[in-house]
Amino acid sequence: MRENATEDPVLRALAALGGAGYGRPEELFERGLAFLVDHLRVDRAMVAVASGQGLESLWLAGTGEADPNQGFCSHVLQAQAGTLVIPDAAGDPRWMHHAGWRSLQVRAYLGAPLVHGGRVLGVLSAQCGAARAWQRSEIAALDLVAALFAGTMAVEALKVQLWQTQEALDLTAAVVEDNALETTGSGLPSRRYLEVWCRSNLRLARRRREPIALVTWVQPPGPDRARILDQVAGALREVDLLVDLGRDRVLLVLARTLQAGAEVVLARVRQGLGPMPMGATLWNPLLAPDRDDPTLQPGIRRAMAADPGGREAEDRVVWQLLRASRENFPEVPEEW
Repeated sequence: MRENATEDPVLRALAALGGAGYGRPEELFERGLAFLVDHLRVDRAMVAVASGQGLESLWLAGTGEADPNQGFCSHVLQAQAGTLVIPDAAGDPRWMHHAGWRSLQVRAYLGAPLVHGGRVLGVLSAQCGAARAWQRSEIAALDLVAALFAGTMAVEALKVQLWQTQEALDLTAAVVEDNALETTGSGLPSRRYLEVWCRSNLRLARRRREPIALVTWVQPPGPDRARILDQVAGALREVDLLVDLGRDRVLLVLARTLQAGAEVVLARVRQGLGPMPMGATLWNPLLAPDRDDPTLQPGIRRAMAADPGGREAEDRVVWQLLRASRENFPEVPEEW
């Protein structure tokens, strides 16, 4: 029995995690997931949230990919009955035929709902490919990190609501000034709408140091054009924006999204579009020229330049990304 509980390295790490100040919420999630991977000795830790398309993985640490819609996370979200503890899915009749084990090879699992104010915001999970007997201290550690994450997510959700209110006010003012916010024919937001959107959204993205994925393609005119674009819009998340740039050029704006997340959204989009050459990039608020331009224009130009076009590139998405060494730009996250 330990004389002093503060000597426990896991408790010390938890105290440091909760007491640290973070310039941006993503830093808390990144460090919190890294803490779970290191101290629980799991293959991966993940935060998944509910979206219009099911569960979506927002943050992931460790090795391998995890589909929250096939895995055990969806059960945690649906049951909302506290932490789900699975020591060995392969040997448990309740889980041995579940896709979490059969398809994803997750054998041991801990999953806690992210709850704030009686509302379930998402799921925090720790996953292993090998069976293991979870200790009470490990379950408690996951629950504590889940509580910390849920509180942070609730605060960020409130900030987003305030930001959306400001955006709605900006758009209302723009309508008074200019009624050309919607493109005739496609019914999509216009370049003018995008300018208004950038006023508030780029300020927020710069403050949070968040990337924006930009994808563009040429949608040929035809009787089904409006229907196809409406189907594409239906596959997007609430934070995404589809803009008609004119001359048949369409722009997809994916806020707070890295390349891996954009590829997930594009997989749904391309189901409705069919084979289509696309150009893509990440708008990066830390790097020039994106850092120095109050609009998305540098990123849009990169995405348009990357668009391969032509029949020979019917099913390609070509990415053109800004590159910078960490020596020159030490604050740039490695995944950028």
